[in-house]
Amino acid sequence: MKIAVFASGEGTNLQALLDACADGRVRGELALVISNKEDAGALRRARRAGIEALMTPTASYPTPDEYSAYLAMECKNRSIGLICLAGFLMKIKPPLLKAFPGRILNIHPSLLPAFGGQGMYGRKVHEGALAAGVQVSGATVHVVDEEYDRGPIILQASVPVLPNDTPETLAARVRYQEHYLYPKAVALFCDGRVKIADKKVQLLPSPLEASPRVKRALISVSDKTGVVELAKGLHELGVEIVSTSGTAKTLSEAGIPIRPLDSMTGFPEILDGRVKTLHPHVHGAILLRRSDPKQAREAELFGLEPIDLVAVNLYPFAKTAAAASSAYDPAVIEKIDIGGVALIRAAAKNFEDVAVLTSPADYASALAELTASQARLCDSTRRKLALAAFRHTADYDGMIARAWCGEMRCDALRETFSPLLTTRLTKVQDLRYGENPHQKAALYANENGMSFTQLHGKELSYNNLLDASGTWEAVSDFEIPTAVVFKHVTPAGIGSGETIELAFERSWACDPLSAFGGALAFNRPVSRVLAELLFKRFVEVLVAPGYEPEALEIFKKKPNLRLLVRTKAPTHSLQLRSIGDEVLVTEPDRAVAGPDWKVVTKRAPTPVEEKALRFAWTAGKHVKSNAIVLAGPEQTVGIGAGQMSRVDSVHMSGVKYKLWRRDNPAPKALVLASDAFFPFRDGIDAAATLGISAVAQPGGSVKDAEVIAAADEHGLAMVFTGIRHFRH
Repeated sequence: MKIAVFASGEGTNLQALLDACADGRVRGELALVISNKEDAGALRRARRAGIEALMTPTASYPTPDEYSAYLAMECKNRSIGLICLAGFLMKIKPPLLKAFPGRILNIHPSLLPAFGGQGMYGRKVHEGALAAGVQVSGATVHVVDEEYDRGPIILQASVPVLPNDTPETLAARVRYQEHYLYPKAVALFCDGRVKIADKKVQLLPSPLEASPRVKRALISVSDKTGVVELAKGLHELGVEIVSTSGTAKTLSEAGIPIRPLDSMTGFPEILDGRVKTLHPHVHGAILLRRSDPKQAREAELFGLEPIDLVAVNLYPFAKTAAAASSAYDPAVIEKIDIGGVALIRAAAKNFEDVAVLTSPADYASALAELTASQARLCDSTRRKLALAAFRHTADYDGMIARAWCGEMRCDALRETFSPLLTTRLTKVQDLRYGENPHQKAALYANENGMSFTQLHGKELSYNNLLDASGTWEAVSDFEIPTAVVFKHVTPAGIGSGETIELAFERSWACDPLSAFGGALAFNRPVSRVLAELLFKRFVEVLVAPGYEPEALEIFKKKPNLRLLVRTKAPTHSLQLRSIGDEVLVTEPDRAVAGPDWKVVTKRAPTPVEEKALRFAWTAGKHVKSNAIVLAGPEQTVGIGAGQMSRVDSVHMSGVKYKLWRRDNPAPKALVLASDAFFPFRDGIDAAATLGISAVAQPGGSVKDAEVIAAADEHGLAMVFTGIRHFRH
């Protein structure tokens, strides 16, 4: 359809129509511009665009009717199908109305019928609105008839009238709406969707697309990474980009045409930016189901402009909270995103019609698919993006909940186990396999990030990670230089000493056969001397707070040896364990026996025995139950782990001890630690045959008296720790 525009002024609405025809929003050809003012800016705009432009003063014809007849003739000669008045200062007379019945449109800067009629144009309209004290004004596109501003209304858009408005500020706000409202009305007309009956306009439904094409995108991002490239690509595909203030500034500075969001809503950002996108014209445009004719008619009724793609990421709450002294700091509170979360959820809910991008990592692939598919995204892509969106908002809400939960320090508010437990885990990497080769596995980290750094060696396996974690947790319980050897998630040996090298030799000596291929942890940096000792052994993983440069040079000759650095003690995070469809949650076992042990036998431990008992008790905390540890003052000499009966663990520790004695002299004091109470005296009787002199155990059995009597019979010292260290 060919379109003519009549304008007497600067021609900003003409420019809006020129742009809409150029980018395809209006499926028509703007073929003619006529003005009755020689200095009209509209003429210059038309000529720059290569559009035929005629300047014919009204005074060129004796009467307005004859001038209207001239206008009708010029339009008919060029097969014009629609005439648009854009600030044309002349009343249209019958010759033109009869030549183009129902095909002449006008845009007026108010919500007609208010502030319309003869003499009401330009500044006068806005002065009238302000004088009347109205709270809402706007723009109206209507069909022109014999009366001033009384023809059937096609579309209207409202804007708020603010307390400090002047005619100029109100005019600017209304003009924004005009520039989007007029092209939309013309597009409806060109698409044959405007029906006039009984002086009323009926908008016919648009044909439904089976696969929605992205025509309009809303971009509002806190993280600006990649947003310019995304917007540029969308613009090249002919997508209209609507944006909020901060993002709009970034994109405009990059030379990308942007439509401000308030031109769609007719409402400015308020409350210092707390309310930007929470508006029916935004959420209705996203949630509109394109395949529902009823909703399509409702959308037309309320002037909704469908949004087909939403690119939103959220305020950096975690980063702001981490830098603040309190999660309730006002600056942190302001980083709780409301509008962004609502946009993401709305778009994800309506994934059949709307694509949602929440991560800059998805921009390139989405843009590539849009480019290859005529601005369309397939159903599987939209579903995948919607899933990522809901994960994103769930993670965000959980982040806020965890931050606020951490602030609740007083007993009245503290909840160790809240009714709803949320945790945030981000995948670090896929593992080669799980506990066994037929099981898939991956490594995740919480929001504090990774607790270790790998300096050297092969990729860590699932089992490597379990042993590395366990051995570091164990070595962290000792203050003096200590080494721990782990195998299959239980200690094979623990040793302490004046130097870390001596500690290593003692830990390895406990059970060299089991230590082969194990994971070792040290609570001191690894020296060159220690590296030379380790080089002679086959070890899978080393964990330490650091490595001397000379040590690293030595380890370079072992390309498969995994070197990890950990500098922080294990955290007090809750521990989670899956039991099928349920999850067990527990506080970690951070307790170590205090100074007030209870001596329950006739004989108290000697100082050397007590030192050995404390060492054995600390070591036993990390052994799989049922756990029995035989130890001297600074090293384990036999470990019985994971047996179904406690006496069997005693026998196992004895076997290990006898092997140890082949190459080592008897310790200054041989003691036993048990992670839980002895249910019968048989464990004490069996241990006594090994030559132990003292026992540490929690106590608490109904047969404690029988067990104590057995210890007295064998001349053993026994202490009750009052703490159990089951480990399953």
